[in-house]
Amino acid sequence: MYEITGIQVSSRPPKLDVITNYYFQGRNGEESVWVSKPNAVNFVRKHPNTVYTSGAGGSKTYVEVVEAAPPYLRTKPNGTTGDNLLSLPTY
Repeated sequence: MYEITGIQVSSRPPKLDVITNYYFQGRNGEESVWVSKPNAVNFVRKHPNTVYTSGAGGSKTYVEVVEAAPPYLRTKPNGTTGDNLLSLPTY
């Protein structure tokens, strides 16, 4: 299981379409690594409900693939923005 704890962007201000990499923090012994957007999309497609972000209260929100051109990741809607990908630290 991975928690996305940071993002890298190609320009500012950060928007979903300019995220280039995600930091996958291993939570069950997996190696923590930066993952490119295409590889992250492929991983989430193959392993649904294994990648998430955390909100301020520690609640998990899983990440899903949006089938757009090109595809991208977003958190599943849950009524809060505190756990959205764009709320994560930007590097």
